[in-house]
Amino acid sequence: MPTNGTINYAGNTYSGEVLTDLLVYTAHGNDTYNEGLIHIKPGIQKKFVLPHVKLGKIIQDNKPTPTSTEGAKGADGHNEYTHSERYLEPQDFMVYLEFNPRDFEEYWKPFQPEGELIFRELDPKIQATMLHLLIDRKDQYIGDCIWCSKKGGPDASISSDSADNVVLGGDSEAGPMKYFDGALARVITNLNSTDANEKASGQVILAGNTAMTTGEQVESALYAMYRKCPKNLRKSNKLVYVMGWDLWDAYDQYLTSKDVKYTENADVNRYRFKGKRIVVINGITEQTIFLGKFTTGMDSCLWMGVDYATDQESVKVERLQANSELYFFQMRMKIDVNIVLPSEIVVWTTYKKS
Repeated sequence: MPTNGTINYAGNTYSGEVLTDLLVYTAHGNDTYNEGLIHIKPGIQKKFVLPHVKLGKIIQDNKPTPTSTEGAKGADGHNEYTHSERYLEPQDFMVYLEFNPRDFEEYWKPFQPEGELIFRELDPKIQATMLHLLIDRKDQYIGDCIWCSKKGGPDASISSDSADNVVLGGDSEAGPMKYFDGALARVITNLNSTDANEKASGQVILAGNTAMTTGEQVESALYAMYRKCPKNLRKSNKLVYVMGWDLWDAYDQYLTSKDVKYTENADVNRYRFKGKRIVVINGITEQTIFLGKFTTGMDSCLWMGVDYATDQESVKVERLQANSELYFFQMRMKIDVNIVLPSEIVVWTTYKKS
């Protein structure tokens, strides 16, 4: 059992410092984080507020003594601060796996102790390998959920014209993506919401919603998104295009097949468009492209809130029960994702809300 702030990892003690590294690896080990596209806010137990304020018109005719009516709020936002809030509310879910160490006996023969095969006496490197295999699948799940999760599971009112796309809130290879709203679900909610607070926080810019099957269509979409991008953002070196591999492969082939080009056929074209970085990741749905300030800092337009319990509760590796050979892995986590400053995000996607 865990004691003194450490974890009894099948008989081998992992200190709290090492555990922290494992937890960070669990949360960050996906393309979205590794490419520096998301800001992570840790330690949110219940709810974290992302406040936003916008100032309306403030310029008026010059007068020696302004009257009180000139300080009144106007229908066009005159003399008015508009406040809005977005939230991160991490939701609970867990990773759970039961296994029998004897099933792997032939692979662990060099490390077997004398006598009965007892898991806690096996080489700790083998134990660590099992944990990291589990974490790798967990990382894939988190990466998928950042973009494709839908709280409550699939929503019949949200669909895509393209058969290539996954169902938002459906199953990934690791499990159901139903515990919180991912980036795409947030975008669709923002585009279709009539809620005053949601509208006050700004609206995502939809550059197009048709499917792209050729590299030329991808190029046209990139141009359209660039033209739709707020002009005050265009000089930002943090502006990034985010897309999946199918769209990039089509665009790369299209550029390579041109008569006049800057890259040989044996080389990959530059991951840039109009000087802005193109980041190709796993997890984002095909037929969807994002353009915005995606960074690991607080200026990122994509945030993820997480909360870990104590070290003892976050990772457990123990025998299932006293009279059993089975062991289990259990990891409890809380995650939520939200977009920030929606009016600075440009999207091309075939997902629509009916």
